[in-house]
Amino acid sequence: MKYDLLLTEGQVLDPAAGLKGVMDIAIAGGKIAAVGPGLPRNEARATISAKGRYVTPGLVDMHAHVFVNAHDMGGHTDGFCRASGVTTLCDAGSAGSAGFAGLRQVLDRDVRTRVRAFVNLSAIGIIGGARGTGELHHFPYADPEGCARTISENPDLAIGVKLRFGPGLVWEYSNEPVKLARKTADMAGGVPMMMHITDSPIPLPDLIEPMKPGDIVTHCYHGRANGIMGQEKQFVLKEVVEAQRHGIVFDCAHGRNHFSFRMIEKALDQGFLPDTISTDLTTTSATRGPVWDLPTTMSKLLHFGMALDDIVARATAAPAKIMGYDGTVGTLKPGANADIAVLELRDGNFPLTDSEGDTITAKRRIIAQMTLRDGRVCYERPAE
Repeated sequence: MKYDLLLTEGQVLDPAAGLKGVMDIAIAGGKIAAVGPGLPRNEARATISAKGRYVTPGLVDMHAHVFVNAHDMGGHTDGFCRASGVTTLCDAGSAGSAGFAGLRQVLDRDVRTRVRAFVNLSAIGIIGGARGTGELHHFPYADPEGCARTISENPDLAIGVKLRFGPGLVWEYSNEPVKLARKTADMAGGVPMMMHITDSPIPLPDLIEPMKPGDIVTHCYHGRANGIMGQEKQFVLKEVVEAQRHGIVFDCAHGRNHFSFRMIEKALDQGFLPDTISTDLTTTSATRGPVWDLPTTMSKLLHFGMALDDIVARATAAPAKIMGYDGTVGTLKPGANADIAVLELRDGNFPLTDSEGDTITAKRRIIAQMTLRDGRVCYERPAE
């Protein structure tokens, strides 16, 4: 047989690859072998009908947490990912230099989802504590040399530097922590840095100033102080628009505290779209909400007017490129890894809640029906 598996008659949607329409997808040896209409059924060992469903690249979650407090999702990561069409995930700085070996051990032993990670500028990483005891509240926790070394010694896993900036998280409220994170990224060979912003004590343009194209501002739609719309919260700041135009990446990263419907509606109306769509998923936000999973976050943006093509591109190819998987993950091009999400765009009335407790009723919701990783079905949604 020429093919191991044939997905038939699905509505293929891979905007980055220019694939759109009813097509079949052939898989051989864990790779995409062919994409097109009417591929021969008799050349496949098995067939699965995707008729009436969207078939996209496996979803890529740019911001989640496998190892907060040295555990969090941990060995449960695969379960959360498989059930949501996610085949690739980025741990956004859970571990610093002191704990990165622990993260690697968990991934090697317990996780089959493709994972890459940012290394926290703080040696201790994200360890919970009382307010005012964040991982960089005390400057001695900063470990630029150790962070850069960890990235250099783990090229298959570590992709950049993570800094969380906000009340109680950094040793001083200026752009000095950002400058140090940027310097650390340069020490590691010019990798990107990711900056968490929520309720910043200083304006966002001051924090963006030291950043370079390819660096990431995450939680861009939070509704707290000094976000992308400044203190007035009416219009996206010109400095933010210019930063995005010059290559700074703005990641939505839902999370329990960072996703405001009011901000999203205004930003999208003004044409400010996120560059990547992610969840900031933890065990709590996956089991108690309001995040739940990546398709739910995608559904919320769909409700506020983002086109499905734009959403899929920002949850597949765009984050895959940042993570170093360009052309091999986040695409359905022949030769790529056969990571695939089969999604239903269901009509109905769906209550969806943001991080501020506001609820809307969406008329459409994206639901993962099947997930394939390396050409094998690893999840199929139970019949309802």
